[in-house]
Amino acid sequence: MQHDLSWADSYHEEPFLGEIFAIAFVRGIEPLDALRLVGGHPDTLAERTPDEIHGLHEYEHGYPEVVSALSLGEWTVLLQPTSFWLVHLVDALSRGTEAVAVLRHDYASPSFAHAVDGEVATEFNLNYPDMRHGTNPDGLLPQLREAGFDPDDDEGQYEEAVSRALRLAGLVTGVLPTFEQLTAPLPSMHFDHWFSRTRPSGTDAGQLARAEAIVAELGLGDTPGLAAALDAARRGERVVVTPDSELGRHVREWLALHRRASWSLNDHNGRYRLSEVERQRAYRFGYLTEALRGAFRPDLA
Repeated sequence: MQHDLSWADSYHEEPFLGEIFAIAFVRGIEPLDALRLVGGHPDTLAERTPDEIHGLHEYEHGYPEVVSALSLGEWTVLLQPTSFWLVHLVDALSRGTEAVAVLRHDYASPSFAHAVDGEVATEFNLNYPDMRHGTNPDGLLPQLREAGFDPDDDEGQYEEAVSRALRLAGLVTGVLPTFEQLTAPLPSMHFDHWFSRTRPSGTDAGQLARAEAIVAELGLGDTPGLAAALDAARRGERVVVTPDSELGRHVREWLALHRRASWSLNDHNGRYRLSEVERQRAYRFGYLTEALRGAFRPDLA
């Protein structure tokens, strides 16, 4: 498979996907279904380019995460410009099938992940392919070598790391998108990983008590659907909340409040200045959604 992948590590291509971007591959799932699997909001479906997606990262839009999709043979390719969540959602994407994700992240940990039927088989930092994790960390050793990684080198491999990772993804999937395909207008949705079936962190009984306490603190007890969902969680049942349900729309608002409180700190012009009281209240909504996710356990079968 011959592809020019130099754009993946470049700072000079236009349009630029960003110093942070994620690409995922999921087998046997149609593009719109794949968008929903990561927590896509169906009412936000539209064709967008990466530049248009980048333009949505503003206060008035709620700083949404946005993912786009294209079909390549039996695989759907997902693209998240300027962000990283897709690499953390391979377990949800791979339920009943197989998924691969590549993350470029110039300020943290660029990574590769391969998952099968809800379990991460191989995962590693692109700069340290000798430190692999998962249920089958050595399962892709021949493909790693063919892609240009040295899986035994512990000195750190930095040059063209994202290009190698995409080449590895191509060896696993048999497909690779071109730069032109990724930067064309594609079907896209706003999404919140809260609505995906990836494993939440902190899934202990304390999360339910924490959620109930914050609900009382914020006066949200009459939120439609919330009391019934908490009752079900108390009985040990898995709770599924969809983005277009009545409760789901409230969760989306709470998530947007939290994103605005966080991201607006980077607005040095002060156009969207929140008072400290407003910001701290918004953070409490973020803590609530985290606790609800742990209590609802959407990842359970």
